Amino acid sequence: MDFHHMCLVVSDMDQALGLYRDVLGFSPYIDTVIPDKDEALFSQDTLDDIFHVSGARSRMVMLASPTGAKLELQQPENPRVRQTSREYLGYDHTGIRELALRVSNIDEWFQTIRAAGYETQTEYVWAVGGGRLKSFLFHDHDGNLVQLVEEFTL
Repeated sequence: MDFHHMCLVVSDMDQALGLYRDVLGFSPYIDTVIPDKDEALFSQDTLDDIFHVSGARSRMVMLASPTGAKLELQQPENPRVRQTSREYLGYDHTGIRELALRVSNIDEWFQTIRAAGYETQTEYVWAVGGGRLKSFLFHDHDGNLVQLVEEFTL
């Protein structure tokens, strides 16, 4: 088994693309509204079954990093997106809590993220494993927790 992609539901696609495309460097390779006209990606029936509503509709953007990591962003129109309360996005609730991305030059990434206006969980890059890993966390505009990680061989 291999990892394929992660989907993030977002409330504002343009705002999300401002982070994942413009700051983090992912490139869109699909940007469409589903179900698409010819139903090549999703039929209306399938999307209705997946979203559990009649007349489901969503803007879907698939992105890839330069190294091939894939990310799916969904901004549903039907059902309407409701932003998850920040209190339910912490480590005290079940579910996927963070999207971790491997990077080089973690200190530069820290400055880039803060300069782009994102609040980091800590005021510094932290190290674990005797310095084998350096990392920091921040929330995107919808509260999704993103972790940037740099691994070192000692």
